[in-house]
Parts: sequence; C-alpha cells; structure tokens
Amino acid sequence: MSDQSFRQLILGYTTIRMSDRTLRNHQLNRRLLPLYIASFFESFVLWYSIEKLFMRSIGFSNTQIGLMVAVYSVVMLLVDTPSGIIADRWSRKGVLILASISLGLAGLFGGVSHSISVYLFSAVFWGIFFACYSGMYESIIYDTIIESNNDKNMFQTVYGRMQGIEGVALVFGGLIGGFVASHYGLRLTYFMSIPLCLISIVALWIFHEPKIHRNKQTVSLRSQLSATHVALNNQTMVPVVISLVIRAILAYCIFEFSQLWLLALHTQTIYYGLASAFVLSSLGLGGFLVHRFHLDRRIPLLLTLGIMVASCIGLILFRHTEMIVISQLILATGLIALYILFSSMLHDNVPSSIRASAASATSTIGRFFIIPTALLIGYVSQRYSIYTASYIFLGLMIALVYFVLQITMRQNMVEQL
Repeated sequence: MSDQSFRQLILGYTTIRMSDRTLRNHQLNRRLLPLYIASFFESFVLWYSIEKLFMRSIGFSNTQIGLMVAVYSVVMLLVDTPSGIIADRWSRKGVLILASISLGLAGLFGGVSHSISVYLFSAVFWGIFFACYSGMYESIIYDTIIESNNDKNMFQTVYGRMQGIEGVALVFGGLIGGFVASHYGLRLTYFMSIPLCLISIVALWIFHEPKIHRNKQTVSLRSQLSATHVALNNQTMVPVVISLVIRAILAYCIFEFSQLWLLALHTQTIYYGLASAFVLSSLGLGGFLVHRFHLDRRIPLLLTLGIMVASCIGLILFRHTEMIVISQLILATGLIALYILFSSMLHDNVPSSIRASAASATSTIGRFFIIPTALLIGYVSQRYSIYTASYIFLGLMIALVYFVLQITMRQNMVEQL
C-alpha cells in the first residue's frame, strides 16, 4: 500500500469516527431537549428576585428570614435522601415532576400569604421542590450519556450547558419579576410563576428516561443505603464530599441572603430584578467556565480561589450596590464551577444504581450545616449587620480553599504514581 493510499485510509477512518461522534452528540442533545425545557421552566421563577423584599413587607426580620431558610432546610434534610432513593428505585423524572408540583404550590402559598406563618408553608413546599430537584438532573444526564454510548467525560460539557440554561431562565425570571413587582406589585410575581411549572411537567412527561440504573437486579433498601455509605466513605471521596458540603453552604447562603445587602443599602425596588438577574447569571457563567477550571493547573486554580476569597472580603468592605453585586457574582460563579467539577468526580466514582442516592446523601449532609449557618447569619445580620455576617462567608471560603488544595495535591500524587 502506497503512502498516499494509507493517508487516505486514515483520513477516511477519522472522518467516519468524527461523523459518528457528531451524530451521537446530535442524538444525545435531541434526547435531552425535553429535559432542557423542563430545567428552563423550573428555573424561570419570577418571585425569586423580590422574595426578601416581599417577606420584609409582610413582617419578616433578618432573624426570621434566617429562620425561614432553616425551615426549608429541615424539610430538605428530611426529604433529600429519601427522594434520591425513590428516584433510583422508581423514576428520576417522576421525582422531578413532584418537584415541579411542589414549586407551583410554593408560589401559590407565597402569593396568598399575608403573615409569616402562612409564608412558612411556601418555604416548606419550596424545600420539597429543591430536595426532589437536587441531584436528579445531573444523575439523569450522566446515565443518558452512558446509555447513548457517549464518552462520560462529556458530563461537564453537557451539565455545564444545563447550568447555562438554568442561568438564562433565572436571569429572565429576575428581570421580568423585578419589572412586574415594581409596576404591578410584589404579590403578582408569585401567581404568574405557577403556570410555568405546568410546562416543565409536560416536558418531563415526554422525556425518555435512561434505564441503566435499573438494569441490575433490585437490591434491598438496606443494601442500597449500605452501598451509598461505602461509596461516599472512602479515602478518595471524603475530601470531595466535604468540599461539596462547604460549597453548598456558601452557595445556598449567598443566594438566599444576597438581597439583605440591598436592603441594608436601601436599594430601590426596580433594581432588585437587575441585581438578582446579575447574580443568578452565575449559573450560566459557572457552567461556561468549568471547561477552563482544572485542578492540575495550579496557577489558574490559585488565582481563581484567590479572587473568590477577595470577593468575600468585598462583601465585608463595599458599601455600593454595584460592587456588592459584582462580589456576589464572582463568588457564586466560582461556586457553580466547583459544583460541576466535584459532581463529575462524585459520579465518576459511584455506580449508576446509587447515583441519585449518593448525590442526595451529599446534599443531606450539607443540610445539617446549612441550618445552623442560616440561623447564625440571620441572627448576626439582625443583631449587628449583614457586613458583620459576611465574616462567616469569608471563613467558609477559606475552609473550602483548604480542601480544594487537599484534593489537588492528592490527585497530583496519584497521577505521579
């Protein structure tokens, strides 16, 4: 065979492989399209951008806002792991449908509430929503990629795209929610969000769910719990789980309490939607930047972590709305990128049969610490100021940096061996 014929043969083989990969990617995206639509409308919530302002209007103090976060965190604590187990044994998209129904009920109770006690029902249903939502999309995406004969390394790209879609939905929801609130009243944003949940339910209903997590013989509940515990409680996974837990505490608190800085600065209502959209765009930015976030690149990693620490210091020092929102955006973007990165590591190290259970169990562990942290932030911000409470964010960020560096050093040692 001549050199020219050999080159043509290699070129033809490469072209076929590329065409096959492109076709499989196209089929994967087409299969995931209903999931993308469901994710968009589960995030397109108009009342997120003005929630704390509305709560303040019906009598909430900062301490009571912290209590509300603790209430829905307790609900998540009770529902998180059971929802993951049910998803692995029954249907993950079925659990997501329950999440959409709960989100609609949260909007309904929020819209009709005129007192703290009634609004807590909204918090309870939102807690159920997020517990059922947590870990489901990532588990479905990971198994869909495997079932479609695609490279599991695509997870970060595909899940990053999902985060981007959620980010776009949250941004538009924040902008429209701020506009509706400033022109037609805060309460209407709750009612307008309810029909959007129905769209996500329809999209989930038509989605073709992967089945590989149910290919194996069904094991007892006790065996499933034991397998989940063993998978998470090993030398490799412990620092990853700890990092995910600290990241969860920081992320939930920065999103839940972000509007307290605006309240402290007496920001006008019209700007709440803009500020919320800006901060929530971190989901899309984090999904985009995760491709450039590698644990083996020390200087970019240290620079990124340093910027995140600096953003926490900014939350303590800045007294201008614009600078506060930029600091929140930087911190949240880094936290989203870390979440995708560590979620990928988690799913790479657990079998499909307990994938949702492992993700939900990790989220449950985080809830144990989010509850006291939320109460502490609420109390300190009420007793002193949100700027004083920002030291809690700084301390958590320093702890996260420590464990990220521990994972990095351990990963480098493994690669050298």
